[in-house]
Amino acid sequence: MNHWFEHEDMWRIFYDCMFDEDSFIRAGKECKNILKLCATPATSVLDLGCGPGRHIMGFARAGLSVTGVDLSAYLLNQAAHHVEQENLDATLVQADLLAYAPQQQFDLITNLFSSFGYYDDSKDNQKILNHAFQWLKPAGCFVLDVFSKEQAAMHIEPVHCTEYDNGDVRFERPLLTDNLSVYSNEWILVRGNRAYRWAYQHYVYSACELTTMLERAGFSDIQVYGSFEGTDYDMAAERLVMVAHKP
Repeated sequence: MNHWFEHEDMWRIFYDCMFDEDSFIRAGKECKNILKLCATPATSVLDLGCGPGRHIMGFARAGLSVTGVDLSAYLLNQAAHHVEQENLDATLVQADLLAYAPQQQFDLITNLFSSFGYYDDSKDNQKILNHAFQWLKPAGCFVLDVFSKEQAAMHIEPVHCTEYDNGDVRFERPLLTDNLSVYSNEWILVRGNRAYRWAYQHYVYSACELTTMLERAGFSDIQVYGSFEGTDYDMAAERLVMVAHKP
């Protein structure tokens, strides 16, 4: 049985809901802040779950050697289009993150936009962190950006809708299940006279849980932030940004 994230039609149909033009602009700023948070110089970066290449382009503009990996052929095609449009240089690889095996190590590895926790077995999610540690050069930096368990518990709404400039309307019904360990959501997109449904779920982790998982993978000097600007991770934080280093 396929995982929810393997359904290409859904990425295509819901693409505009997730990856608008403003998100590409924000990603460029986020890349600059990520490099500041890492504090150590980087010349190569691997973006795990790179999607349509928002952060790939930001890092490429900064002069880094960039590799992006994603399972979705549709999203990688979008990334290739954006990279070509800006005449940037990036290596794009279609692969499941559990099966991916790079032939080099990197100064910086990123996993952004809540692209973590997708596997049904939490042990497989731990393997992603283990792999990130293995693929880093000594003194390399790993940056993980997620919507945390704490944030989901505080901000979840039973049902809400979002209207878009193109006339689309998206309804959501998010839930926290399995003792608050799984974020489950159902999207219904109304476009013209048609409606599309996409149900998905993934693990959510607290800052404490992720710290333990990162330490288990071998990371040290783990810092916790509430944004890419390095703000405190507190009740007002909208994201959980973990910055971990390989000794």
